[in-house]
Amino acid sequence: MTVVEVHERIRKRLVANVYVDSVIDYVSQKFGVPKEKISIVFEPVIARTVRPDLVLIYDNTWFVVEFKTRPNPTRDLMLVTRYRQVINEYVKPRKTIPILAYVYNAPTQDVLSIANELKPPLVILLLAHGTYRVLYENV
Repeated sequence: MTVVEVHERIRKRLVANVYVDSVIDYVSQKFGVPKEKISIVFEPVIARTVRPDLVLIYDNTWFVVEFKTRPNPTRDLMLVTRYRQVINEYVKPRKTIPILAYVYNAPTQDVLSIANELKPPLVILLLAHGTYRVLYENV
């Protein structure tokens, strides 16, 4: 792993640590999940092929979170869709809900039209200043 890759992983981990509470707030409010019952796993390696930034687990439902600071909706949505496919194939949870979490910068492309082409479930959040705003939700 190069120095640049190490720095990027450290930066992404810091972003994840700062905004994990906002994502937990969303999951708790939307799905009625008690915060203290959520298991948190940072950067799990699944089937040696995928490494999401964060996985929240409750009652065999996996909320797979990918944080992005530089939006590229087409690439980002394909990435979280791949995470869902691999997790469903190898882990086989009751339900897998991908959450694409943009930090500070909302995508400028029409993310809704791209997201509508994908099979649900899918959530897209904008995280800023310790809170979240739902950009897209199909669960």
